[in-house]
Amino acid sequence: MKINRILCCCMSGLGSSFLVEMNVKKVLQKLGMDDVSVNHAGVYDAGPGVADLFICAADIKEECEKYGPTIALNSLTDYDELEQKFKSLIGA
Repeated sequence: MKINRILCCCMSGLGSSFLVEMNVKKVLQKLGMDDVSVNHAGVYDAGPGVADLFICAADIKEECEKYGPTIALNSLTDYDELEQKFKSLIGA
């Protein structure tokens, strides 16, 4: 799976999605994937072609899955969960 753009989503597009964005950037840096664009937004900004991968809280997973591959997190603050699910998705 080629990933160029990641959108981290939450209900309002403010605090929690920004936190996830920062953690995603740490994971990408650790994996040497510096060419991936990462942004955060509200779930209402998700749409077809907006991103190659959506990362969100488990409670809005169904909404994001309508538009592409999605990683749903049980805990938005759990860096290890994010890293494990991301690595699993890309086969690292």
